[in-house]
This record gives sequence, C-alpha cells and structure tokens, in this order.
Amino acid sequence: MKRIPIRKCNILACAVFFATLSIANALGKKAEVSYNENRTLTPFPSWSSIPSGTFDDQFELWFADHFIGRDTWINLQARLAKASGSISNNSVYFGNKGYLIPMFQSYNAKNLDANIEVVNQFFKDQGIMGNVMLIPTSSWGAQNELPFGASEVDQNALLDSLSAKFPYGRMLNYTDIAAPSSKLYYKTDHHWNHEGAYQGYVTIVDSLFHTVPHSFQYDKVSDSFYGTMYSKSGTFWVEPDSIYSITCQDQQVDVQVQYEDDPTVYPSVYSDAHLQEKDQYTYYLDGNHGYVHITTNANTGRKAVFVNDSFAHILMPFLITEYDDIQLVDLRYYRQPVSGLIQDKEHTDVFVLYSLDNFCNDPNLALLR
Repeated sequence: MKRIPIRKCNILACAVFFATLSIANALGKKAEVSYNENRTLTPFPSWSSIPSGTFDDQFELWFADHFIGRDTWINLQARLAKASGSISNNSVYFGNKGYLIPMFQSYNAKNLDANIEVVNQFFKDQGIMGNVMLIPTSSWGAQNELPFGASEVDQNALLDSLSAKFPYGRMLNYTDIAAPSSKLYYKTDHHWNHEGAYQGYVTIVDSLFHTVPHSFQYDKVSDSFYGTMYSKSGTFWVEPDSIYSITCQDQQVDVQVQYEDDPTVYPSVYSDAHLQEKDQYTYYLDGNHGYVHITTNANTGRKAVFVNDSFAHILMPFLITEYDDIQLVDLRYYRQPVSGLIQDKEHTDVFVLYSLDNFCNDPNLALLR
C-alpha cells in the first residue's frame, strides 16, 4: 500500500479541519446580539449588494461576528497578547491594578472643528449662552495605571485649547475641579462612575449656581458589572465593577421620568431590571434613548436641556436636586429640532455634554438644530 507523505497528510488534515469549521460556522445558530460586547452583530449581507461590490466586505464582517466559539477565541487572543508582552488588545490598554483603559491616541481634527462650529451656530441661533462640558476619558483619570509605553492625547491641553473656541457658549472645564484619579472611572468600562459624575455635578454647581453642592449617599446595588472595555479587550479574567444608587441626603426629591415612545411614567431615574443584564450601566436612566423627560419637585425654578451621550445618564441622580425639569436628547436617535425644546430661555440651561473623545469624533452633532 502506497504511503501518503507526511506533508500531504498535514495539508489534508488542515483542509478537513477548516472545512469542518467553516461548515459548522455556516450552519450554527446565529445570534442577533452579542450581550458580552453590548452590540448588535452584523447581519448576513443582502445578495443585492453583489453588483455594488460591497458583498465581500459585509460577508467578512458577518463571518467574523458569527464565528463559532467567538468569545473563546477573543479571550484566547487577549491572553496571548498579554503573555507576549503587548500592552493592549483591540485598542484597550492592559492597565495596572486591573484597569482596562480605552486608547485615545488621536482624533479627527476636521470633525472636531465641524462640531465646534455647529454647536456655536446653534447657541447663536437660539440667542443663548449655552454650556459645553466635555469629560476626559479614563486614560486621563487612570493615567497612573497606564502601562509603560502608552501614548495618549494630552487631554488637559486639548480641553484648554477648546475653552476659547465657544464664543457663544460657556466651557465648563471638568479638569478645573477634578484632579486625575482612577477612582473616578470604572475599571472595566469606558464611563465615569458615581465618584466621577459627582465631580461633574460639582463643576456645574460651582460654575452656574455658585452654591454649596448637596451631599449624597451611595448604596451598592451590584458587584457584578462587566463593562464595554471588558468585552472589547477580551480580558474575561478580570474582576467586575460595582454599581451604586445615588441618594441626596439634604432633601427628598421625587421624580417622574418618561422615555420617547413609551407612555409609561416612571417614578425613578433607575431601572432595576437592568441589574440582571450584562450592561448594568443601563441601570442609570434605562440606557440609550433618543429623548428623556424628567420632572422633579426640587422647586428651584430652573430647567435644563441636555444634548448628550451616555455620560450624562449617571449624572442625572445628582442634577435632579437642581432642576425642576430636565430634557435629554441623544442625537444618535433623536431626529426632531432640539430648538423646539427650549421654550423658556430665561430659566433654561442648555448643555452639550459629551465624553471628550466622542465629541471629537461623533458625526451626529451635525444634526443639532
């Protein structure tokens, strides 16, 4: 009997392995959402995209998103990267003390200039002195936890340069109040935590009201929060974060919260059901909505309109003590004129509140009108 050379056997074995894997991957059950990555997975491309030449790229994204055992491969990649001496994986730094820090190494200068222009034009058109508050990323706060060799945008310098670029607005510089500290951010997520948001609240109170901030109590409601950086980095061995409720100790504030396209009025800025899910940050204000309306019994005579990203959500338990009426708009989902929400300009504070990296790169601010 003729023996098959070892080299040919290896090639044949590899071919059988990859063919089997491809068939299993193609026939396996496909999920629509990755709860571990907090995102919708790429759907199978339409056959009609073949003439346009986009089918191949879309198919590649679909295949990667639905690859069998995806989470296992992601975790293996992260372990290999760390073992080989890499300081990051998938644009997330392996920080000290278990911190997973998103990279902010560059930004789209053209898009940043466009966003500055559209915000200025909006304030000018409305005849108001608006407020701009841009929150530095955790690579600023947890800078002492960055691995050796990390190269980041100088966020202090960037914020200082932006402070002079809003002639029709007031720049509320978070870094004037808060000193860099890893305690202000989650270890496994890109958001600021309750301590970081409190410093944001102090920044607003100090800049606009010139009053003493309220005192707050923090009660742990979860110790099993794994955030976006945990999912993105594939470091599925790190310890989780904790989530806290935030209660004013000086006064009792009752709220009514209504979300876009939901007729129900909720008596809380918290959504307890989300504590049983992967993305527990959605405990604050029920996650992402195009429009949220909050009314309170704070009796301050003040109103606020926020054009914001998700950094604003954890800020609301603090700000319900300062405003009788708060409206929040997320331009990723909201398509109505924001100007229509500003009915009482004399008593309404208008905010553009974003994470700094998102303000630099987000194209949706072009929709502000």
